[in-house]
Amino acid sequence: MSAQLDVATRGTRSSTRIPFGTRMRSVGVWITAAIVILIVVIAMMVLTTDDEVDEPLHFDSTSRSGTKALVETLRAHGVEVTTTEDKKTARTAAARPDTTLLIPANTDALSAGDINGFEFTLRKHANRLALVDPGANVASFTDRITVNDNGSPLSTPDPVSQPDCSAPSARAAGTVTTGEMEYAETAKGTDGITACYPFAGPGVTEVDGAEVAPGSARGQFVTDTGGPVPLTVIGNPEWVTNEHIDEEGNAALALSTLSETDHLVVYYPQFDADEQPPPSLIDYVPRWFLAGALWLIPCTLVLLLVLGRRFGPLAVERLPAIVPAVETVHGRAALSSRSHDRAGALHTLRTAALLRIAKRLALSPDARMPDILDRIAATTGADPALLHHVFVSAPVRTDAELTDLVHQLTQIESEIP
Repeated sequence: MSAQLDVATRGTRSSTRIPFGTRMRSVGVWITAAIVILIVVIAMMVLTTDDEVDEPLHFDSTSRSGTKALVETLRAHGVEVTTTEDKKTARTAAARPDTTLLIPANTDALSAGDINGFEFTLRKHANRLALVDPGANVASFTDRITVNDNGSPLSTPDPVSQPDCSAPSARAAGTVTTGEMEYAETAKGTDGITACYPFAGPGVTEVDGAEVAPGSARGQFVTDTGGPVPLTVIGNPEWVTNEHIDEEGNAALALSTLSETDHLVVYYPQFDADEQPPPSLIDYVPRWFLAGALWLIPCTLVLLLVLGRRFGPLAVERLPAIVPAVETVHGRAALSSRSHDRAGALHTLRTAALLRIAKRLALSPDARMPDILDRIAATTGADPALLHHVFVSAPVRTDAELTDLVHQLTQIESEIP
């Protein structure tokens, strides 16, 4: 058997198909990657739901400016805390005995009628009111306390403030962080008002040439027990926020002030729809979509990197490319094997054998097949019917039949002188 026929024969026997398991493993990598990405996106959807609140001083906010830590700590210490954004619910809860109503923010969202309604309920049941840094809106709740418009003699107060008052909660808390707003009694010497944590500091009568009136009721923490409703003004919002409540004596001051009653109602007023600024396009996009979109950015970069390096760098090859004949034979054999084209492989082998035999018998390239077969029979003495069977009519249904015909072709060709 010639080398060319042996290569062709072995090519039809071997199988170069990629195993099913290998293909599944390759596909499985991408399926696994897609599942992992999907799980991560779903987890981010759950962790960043639209129900999460990040409004400043909100009782359900876990952000730095929220007050959830304060609310949960009070609950853990036995205070029954009711949190709500509904005005009616807040007023109903504030009607229980021994209750403090805390309004941490958005006091400007309340109308005069709303404030009068809350004060009537609190006064009727001898309950208390606490405000967190209401600013100039404190005038809507009482005419006995105002913002210290004169300011502090100190242009830059100390980062911490001392109590400088007789309030038990302030003296127990001690030093707290200094805020940006100071409150004072509207009229000097008003009975029932206690002011703590002044910017000027304890015992200071003159700063930078400016005289500080002795005994002046001004500070960042003001309580008024002489008005129709006992009122506490927590002038520094940092004392109750998640970020700063654990600094200095902030927690002690806030917790002791708000736990003086058995019940605490935290009411977070909301602005009416017509008072709120119109929503932007980004407000209509769910947060999980934004999180997923951000996660797709690194995934896309990794995918592009993988695809870009999958086939390796481009090879520089001089043209025209010369392909050795053996490579062509290997390639055609592999194609025939992959497609199970036994008939095509046999036709190629028959044609090649006839061309070589015709050349040995000095026949022209245009010689017809019957003429070549007749010359072979005359030269070798072979049966013409056998030659016609081997070179023309014999079918191939299996690899074994193909191998047998190849052997016969090789045998007949070897007998040609």
